[in-house]
Order: sequence, then C-alpha cells, then structure tokens
Amino acid sequence: MDQPELLDAAVVRTWAHTVVEALDAARSELDGVNVFPVADGDTGTNMYLTLREAAGAVHDANADDGGAKLLRVAARAALLGARGNSGIILSEWLRGFAVAASRQDTLGLALDVAARSARRAVAHPVPGTILTAADAAAAAARHAEAGGMVGPLGAPRRLSVIDAARRGAREAALRSVGSLAPLRAAGVLDAGACGLVLVLAALAAAQRAAGERGASPVPGSTAPVRLDLDLRGHDPDDDDAPVVPEGATEPEPGSLDEVELMFVLHRSADAEGFVPGAVADALRADLDQVGNSVVVVGGAAGEAHADDVDSLWQAHVHAPDLDAALAVPRRWSRRGAISHVHVRHLAVPPTDWAVVVTTSAPALASELATGGAAVLLDLDTAPTTADLAQAALAAGTPNVLVLAPPDVLADVDDAVAELVARDLARGGPGARPRLAAVPAPQDVHLVSAVSALAGALDAVGADQGSLDVPGVVRSAHRRLRADRVPSQSAATAVARLVHDCEDDPGIVAVLPDADVGASALEEVVARAGTCAPGADVVVLATGRPGDRIGLGVEPAEDVVDLPLLTVRDGEGR
Repeated sequence: MDQPELLDAAVVRTWAHTVVEALDAARSELDGVNVFPVADGDTGTNMYLTLREAAGAVHDANADDGGAKLLRVAARAALLGARGNSGIILSEWLRGFAVAASRQDTLGLALDVAARSARRAVAHPVPGTILTAADAAAAAARHAEAGGMVGPLGAPRRLSVIDAARRGAREAALRSVGSLAPLRAAGVLDAGACGLVLVLAALAAAQRAAGERGASPVPGSTAPVRLDLDLRGHDPDDDDAPVVPEGATEPEPGSLDEVELMFVLHRSADAEGFVPGAVADALRADLDQVGNSVVVVGGAAGEAHADDVDSLWQAHVHAPDLDAALAVPRRWSRRGAISHVHVRHLAVPPTDWAVVVTTSAPALASELATGGAAVLLDLDTAPTTADLAQAALAAGTPNVLVLAPPDVLADVDDAVAELVARDLARGGPGARPRLAAVPAPQDVHLVSAVSALAGALDAVGADQGSLDVPGVVRSAHRRLRADRVPSQSAATAVARLVHDCEDDPGIVAVLPDADVGASALEEVVARAGTCAPGADVVVLATGRPGDRIGLGVEPAEDVVDLPLLTVRDGEGR
C-alpha cells in the first residue's frame, strides 16, 4: 500500500492561495516593524512577493500533480522570485520542506528539515528571527507527532501537528522582542518570525478546509488568515533578554549605507567540482568575506526526481563595497551561469515612484543605486523584457519609471500587462502600477536621468507628489548630447558634443570602459576642460570590459526652473 503524501495536492494548492492573501493583508504591518538586520521596511513585502511567485507556479502546474511535486514547483519558483533577506530565507525553508516531502518524511520531520535548511543558508544566524521561529515550530511539531501534545477532540492528526507548529512559532515570535537590541529598543516583534507564523497559520487553514483526506475545499470555505499578534508596544522584561556567552557580543544591525546584491547561480545537476551541498557553503563563505546578511539558498528540491534536472542557488548579501561584492559572482560565472543580478541601496527612502534600470556596467551600478534606482545588472546573462516587467511589479509603488535600451524596453508595457493578467487568472489582485518607460540607449542616459531626478527631488522637498518624474527625465535627455566611441576617437567626439550643446555646458560626463588606457582618458578629460572651461568634468568608470568611452554633455541649466515639474494631466504633458 502506498504511503500517503506529506500534504495532499488540494492542501498545497489551498495553502499557496491562502498564504499569499494573508501576507498581502499583513505586509504593511510587517514592513512597519522591520528593524533587523536592516531597518529598510520591506520584510512583509519581500515575503509576500516571494510566495506570490510560488503560488503562481502552483496555480499553473498540471492538474494531476501530487502534493510533493507541487511543493517542488513552489520551491523552485520561490527561489527564483525571492526578494530580500527574508524572502530568500523563506524560499529555503520551503525548499527544505519540499525535499522532505519528496522523501515522504513525516510532517514533524519535514518542518525540522525546513528549519535546518533555512538556518544553514545564513552565514551568521542570530536568535529572535524567522530562524528561531522555524526551530520552535519544528520542535513543537515533533513533540506533537511523538504524542506529547494532542489537538482538540477529533481533530485530524496532521492538523494537530500543524497547529502545534503554528503555536510554537507564535510563542517564539512573542519572545523575539527580548532577543535583539534593535527589537528591544523599538519595542517590536521580529517581522520575519511573525511572517512565518502567518505561513503556518495558512497551512493549518488549508488542512482544515481540505480535511484529513485532502478533498478539494469548497470555494470560499477557507476563512481569511489574519495576524493575531500585536507587533508593537512591547516592553520586554529583564527575563526576556537573551543569555549572551561570556566574551560574545550581540550582533550589530546592518548599516543603511550599504547596497543589497542578489543573484542566481545556475549549474547543471551533474556538474563537477563540488560534492553535494558544498556549492552553497563555498558561495556563502565567499560572500561572507565582502559583506553581511549573507544568505545562500538552493540546490535540487528532491534529488531523486526527474524534474530536478538542474540546480539553482539564490545568493544575497549587504555590502559596503559593491565592486568587491560583484567580484564573487564574476568568479562563479566560470563555474555556472549567473543571472537575475539585482542591486539596490538600502538607504533609499520609499516614495510614490520607483526607478528600475538595466545596465551592463557593473561599476555604475552602485552610483545608480545610490541615486535611488533598482538596478538589473547584465553581468553574465542579459536582463530580458520580462525581467524588467517583473521588477516593475515587484517595486510595490503606485508609479514606476523604467529606463533601459530601446530593444529591451519596446514591449515592457505588454509584458507588464501579461503579468497582471496572469496574476488575476491565479486569483491575485492584479494590481498594476502606472508605468513610464523611457529609452536609455547608453549608460550616460542612465546617469543623466538619475542625477536629474535627485536634483529635482531635492528641490521640491516634501512636495514630491507634484513632481512629473518622467517629464524631468525626458527633459534631461532632450538636452543631453551623448555618444559612445572608441577611446582613440573620444577627444574629438567630446569637442563635437560640446559644440552641439544647446547652451553653455554645465556637466561633461566621461564613462571609460575597463580597458581604456590612462593616457587616452587624460586626453579626453583635458580636451573637455579646454572646450568647456566652465563645466564640471565627471569621470565614472563603467567596469565593463572594452576600450570605449561613453560621453555626455549637458547644459548648465537649473532643472528646478523647468515648467515640466508641474504636473498637468498626470502623464507629464
């Protein structure tokens, strides 16, 4: 007789839908208490976006797929769609759960495997986080499974175990306020731990709706899952403070003056060079040398199954020096394919507008991110139109400005519409931001756009709602004279661009590739100084292999005086 699956397919499908609804409803509240490891206010949103990808993949899976297969599908989608520190950890927790389901482990053991997988993914685990909640959930589930705890009279056994896990995670979340100094100072619970409570509560609701035999629940029979925790206003007792070993110190919260780097490593399952499990350890150790908040997740979700033909790893790090951090995926690109390279600055405050850009210039990524852009970097695999559309929807803002080469940008509106329609078909809200797509043929167009926006935002101060963001960028591009030429032609080209400038030049941007010689660069800078003596000459290395120089000349015009800063019809016209 076949052993029953860990979770029936109906339970997995209901769980996927229910948990996304629950996290969507709670994400603003979770974001508001996100103070560790970095107070960047996005934990709830990142967990929601990560599991939204998982739920979408489950919705699209074959109707006859079993529970274990659906969990593997969900885990792979979550890994590829993971956002931020909390989202990556959650994706690894789900992958561990899927591995255990594929082995037909018990529910308590599966939650233990999930917790240990998530903990191993983090370079320096600390108490009071989602990891602690996962450990507590697993311990409670194993205890219930062993007979030490029973649910209400007549409750299905699986439901009793899941409820025990939820209670264990909830108790850990309530204790989290006393575990870390940033949580104690703010009087809040850990956002990631509370998010995991919701994940387990949604699983319990799905199991309850489906019943022990996994019958498909009646539509609407699963009540909305809500966060039953007060996240704020906690005053931890002295007894809540963690016991710190002699000579040890509590971990410091991360600095906002850092960039977040995420990327995906793709290797064939039979690639040589590492024993099973060693890829993540090696990659984690490399990233630990260049930053903090290091998480590496992935691998195959159930190695004995034919659908696991390749292995994927998602990596995450907060780093003060992006160039040093990017050296890690550059090295690993010789061992596999690197894709989905995302860079953002942690200190960028939330606004009504998100800016998404793509570039193949790694040294410019930090400058663009510091200026407020989310950067999709072409390090090994070029970002696609679909990647841009996904990033635009993931921004979570009512308005998104997308800057990219014309060929990538051409169909971005259609790509966004397709993703929104797919979300609606999957039962999601189908929220669509107002999208402004502005072509950026060269890197200098990106630099000009981000610089112009920064100046305009400083000028309007708190009244950012009146700013016509696309209009500011288009105006800057109209005034920009740009080219990208071989280094030996750059001195002549910069003189031509200065001559063509419609007014006295105020800025001359020089963007040399990595192989441009010092003498050629000095000649260009000197010629710019001679042709435009009143202009600021700004040199920004691209970090891209090659012997070309990007050039941009802008007039000395104060953008805050432009009439385009007044919005008339909401479209910048």
